[in-house]
Amino acid sequence: MMEIVIGFLKDFGISFWQLTMEMAPWLLLGFLFAGILKAWFPEHKVKRYLGRGNRYGVLNASIFGVPLPLCSCGVIPAGMSLYQNGAGKGATTSFMISTPQTGVDSIMATYSLLGLPFAIIRPVVALITGVIGGSVNNFFDRKEERTQAQEAESQTPERKGFSERIITVFRYGFIEMIQSIGKWLLI
Repeated sequence: MMEIVIGFLKDFGISFWQLTMEMAPWLLLGFLFAGILKAWFPEHKVKRYLGRGNRYGVLNASIFGVPLPLCSCGVIPAGMSLYQNGAGKGATTSFMISTPQTGVDSIMATYSLLGLPFAIIRPVVALITGVIGGSVNNFFDRKEERTQAQEAESQTPERKGFSERIITVFRYGFIEMIQSIGKWLLI
C-alpha cells in the first residue's frame, strides 16, 4: 500500500513539474506583456477605451486581444493587468476570451494548414465570442460600471522616461503580478 502511495506522489510530482515547465514560457510572456501594458499604456487611456462605463470597451478589448500571441496561460496576467489599470469587467472578460483563441502566429498556422477561409473565420469567431462574453458580463454587472465611470475622467497622466518605463515593466510584470496571482497559479 505504501509503495502505491509513494508511486502516486512521485508520478504526481513529475507531472506537476512537466506541466509547470510547459506553462512557464507562456506565463513569463504574459507577465512581460502585463508589465508593458502598465508602463506604456497609461491608466487614463485604458479607462478611456476599455474602462467601466465605456460602451465600446468590450469591442475594443476584443479587437485589441485578437492579434496578440498569448495563450490561455499568458493571458491571465495580461488580463489582470488590464483590469488593475482600469478596464471594466466586461472588457477584461472580452480580452481574456478572444486573446487565447488567436494570435498572428496561430492565424498563419491555420492558413498554412487549413487555407484562407479558416484563417479568416478563426479571428472573426474569436472577436464575436469575446464581444458576447464581455457583453454578458456587462449585462450582469451594470451597477458597478455606473458608479466607477467618473473615476476615469478625473485622473491626470504622469510622464515617465524610457528607463523608468523599463524598470516599471520588470517590477510590475515580474514582482507585483507574481505576488498578486502567483499563489492562485500554484493552486
